[in-house]
Amino acid sequence: MYVCGITPYDAGHLGHALTYVVFDVVRRYLEFQSFEVEHIQNITDVDDDMVRVSGERGLSIAELTEETHTQFLRDMDALNVLRPDAYPRVSGSIPEIIALISLLLERGHAYEVEGHVFFEAESAPAFGALAGMTADELRNAPRTDTMPQEPEHLKRDTLDFLLWQPSDYPGAAFDAPWGRGRPGWHIECSAMARANLGDRIDIHGGGSDLIYPHHESEIVQSQYATGAEPFVGYWMHIGTLTLDGVKMSKSLGNLVKVGELLEAGHEPDAIRLALLGTHYREEHPWTDAVLERAGEQAALLHRAAASPGGPPDQLRVQPLRNEFMDAMDDDFDTPRAINTLLAIARDLESGALHGATAIPALVELAGVLGLTLGRE
Repeated sequence: MYVCGITPYDAGHLGHALTYVVFDVVRRYLEFQSFEVEHIQNITDVDDDMVRVSGERGLSIAELTEETHTQFLRDMDALNVLRPDAYPRVSGSIPEIIALISLLLERGHAYEVEGHVFFEAESAPAFGALAGMTADELRNAPRTDTMPQEPEHLKRDTLDFLLWQPSDYPGAAFDAPWGRGRPGWHIECSAMARANLGDRIDIHGGGSDLIYPHHESEIVQSQYATGAEPFVGYWMHIGTLTLDGVKMSKSLGNLVKVGELLEAGHEPDAIRLALLGTHYREEHPWTDAVLERAGEQAALLHRAAASPGGPPDQLRVQPLRNEFMDAMDDDFDTPRAINTLLAIARDLESGALHGATAIPALVELAGVLGLTLGRE
């Protein structure tokens, strides 16, 4: 499983937490079902924003990355997000990136212009398949805040995208056959995914705003460089987290930060329940009411895990356990899974379920959603 990670130019926010909490649950449920999961999450420490912000703050890119990623890890640890098996960095993957670009050039899917290397979209008939869009529709697609600025005047087609660009900025300049420079955004993830997981991977995920151009570009450059199809077995895209109807993003500054919620006294279980209370593919409106309701759910689950429960009941919890797994098997339907946990909790509090059997089931299933129930 490869998950697109953060670009550590600024503090993370709840929109990031949504993505990584969801994929934490995906991993936990697959492992609960006895799959072995190799989980990779990259760090994009070489890109336009890293260059800009490091210059503005008078820090090296390495210093900015260390500062911001350390805070990110603190936030994710506080939310009980399991750490991936590896956090590859772009700056440590340059040989792999150069090798992938070289394959694309050799196979006629890329071209050089004035120290730049572009992928030639016309050479990839399937470009646009993930987004379900034709080439003309892609050309007319509105720009999003995830689309980097590129030298359009050097391209053969507006759909072509950067693989390499000139750069002399310290920490973002590397020697390559096409001149000193740095990679384009999309090739970075293709190279890091390939280096850590091979030519084909089972699950690839990230925010829904990455479908085009990022993931669409990853597909064609990976498949045409290696010849291995499909590049990804299952794509998973997380719906947008919104605040007052507007996407939460660093570029807009309308942020809710995990650390601020924790400092205000909100429990990690409540934050996770609030994020998981909407299906991962859907838009997630964030409000005080959502968090308050999640806090009440967390309190109920905590009380139930410490309650005596009722008398022996011939494992009456088992159908509820099956309901939980049915929900998770249905495209990771965490809202339904949460409702099942709450049903177990209410029955424990009322004495309808036997504590000796239902409490271990509640703790185990809650653990699949990364909830601690107040336990260390």
